[in-house]
Amino acid sequence: MALQNQPAYIIKMRAKPGNGDKLFELATIGMEKSGASDRFIILREDDDPDVLWNVEVFRSIEAKESYETSALADELRDEIIDLLAEPPMRIPVHPYSALPLDPA
Repeated sequence: MALQNQPAYIIKMRAKPGNGDKLFELATIGMEKSGASDRFIILREDDDPDVLWNVEVFRSIEAKESYETSALADELRDEIIDLLAEPPMRIPVHPYSALPLDPA
């Protein structure tokens, strides 16, 4: 699937004070276990270590839908939500370009 056709999210989560490390750990575990994403990058704000940004690119629409209805998503979602100071922000997007380039 061409990169520009792959569904993606930009996600922002703010952990309750002192829970940033656990949030980052769970988010990373979830991304590694899901197998639904082609690419992801989890970022930590320099000025607030409890704020996580995630750019997640799914392999396909089917992979995204399968992950979102999986037991893993439900399990991690509950644990993650318990760590948050505010509701997460999730913006559906599609990539335009990225490096490294996919082989043609």
